Amino acid sequence: MGWRIPEALKERSGQADAGKSIDPFSICNISSSPVSVFKSENLYSEGNSADHVYVVRSGLCFSFRYDEDGRRQIIDLAFPGDFIGLEALTQARFVSSVSALTQAELVAYSVDDFTRQCYDEPALSRALVECIAKEHAILTKRLVGVAHSPADQRIAHFLLEIRSRALQSSKLHPVSEGTRNRALITAGGDFNLKLPQAIIADTLGLSIVHVSRTLSKLKEEGLIEDSSAGIRYRNLDGLKALALWEGISPWLEAG
Repeated sequence: MGWRIPEALKERSGQADAGKSIDPFSICNISSSPVSVFKSENLYSEGNSADHVYVVRSGLCFSFRYDEDGRRQIIDLAFPGDFIGLEALTQARFVSSVSALTQAELVAYSVDDFTRQCYDEPALSRALVECIAKEHAILTKRLVGVAHSPADQRIAHFLLEIRSRALQSSKLHPVSEGTRNRALITAGGDFNLKLPQAIIADTLGLSIVHVSRTLSKLKEEGLIEDSSAGIRYRNLDGLKALALWEGISPWLEAG
């Protein structure tokens, strides 16, 4: 199943092919290469030549940078169907690094071929706009939270964000029982979070100790609980109330 152009963009475009679906793993006639990345291995590093744009096929990746003191700041997570390395469209070298949180399979597209196809295929251009707008909405909400929200609200919002993105990814890009996306989605379609606390800490600008204490507090309040598959969400309404949850963007379901 491919990217579907949002209704708002369909209405504004007035184009006959506004409802056209784009398969992110086989975009139009662009030649592509499969890429496999082991858990904890870098797909590319900051400063590497930016020759390709990638799409996650399975697994989970994250982008990050280190500050001058050697502290890691995670910029965002990438789920199946998400673009990685879009800075290659405007930069000669990557401005961040990308690593695999789980073993991941990706599709690599040459920047030149991808750019050329964006000019030739309006549906691809609109799908790209959708992805950029979605990422902007996610990072804006997270940045405001990091600057002004207490730790429990930040973490609650992040837990809901990851759940929403994982569930939406599983709907748009369903995978077989044998793939590694089950690290997030169970066979029954339920969601369990299996992210290391260091990932949460480095995404939200918190210490691991602070994250651990806050998660313990959320468990005591009956909002989440530990399970063999990871963190289980016990009280979604309670989490949403704590996070002041408004959803992520028009393209992702808020449920």
